[in-house]
Amino acid sequence: QALALSVNTNFCVVEEPSAAAAPAPLPDWPELLVPFVGPEVWRTEVRDARRAAVFVQQWADEWFGGDKSAGALRCGLKTPVQIGRTKTGVVFKFRPLGTPSGRSFEDLEEGGVELLAEETARGPARLRARRCSYGWKVIIKENSERVLMQKFKEDWAA
Repeated sequence: QALALSVNTNFCVVEEPSAAAAPAPLPDWPELLVPFVGPEVWRTEVRDARRAAVFVQQWADEWFGGDKSAGALRCGLKTPVQIGRTKTGVVFKFRPLGTPSGRSFEDLEEGGVELLAEETARGPARLRARRCSYGWKVIIKENSERVLMQKFKEDWAA
């Protein structure tokens, strides 16, 4: 039930014996619980995870790379972001105004979104967005996440 309701909190999973004659296949728990890591805020299937990762990286560089705060403002994102490439995509970290300029990318804990393209053991490749880099007691930046993801989804669909 917790999975069906998209609950991202603590829960308990209990396997009950099946009434069917043949034993039911065991659930793939790591795959079923992937949306709770982060937690996941968006997902879509892709044909090629590598090409999706390249698209994500190029898109991030175009809109937010270097000192492109104008690109962020054009899409309506008021919270400054800093990007970091990964093998499978890109990490956007929020850098609120007033953040000391000396803080490195790795030290930012004001929240962010990671876009990652993955091959799966079973099923099609996927592109996911998940929350990341939220420090202790940091308020989730839902508006910034929404603006960032809305712009990405528009460009992804184009």
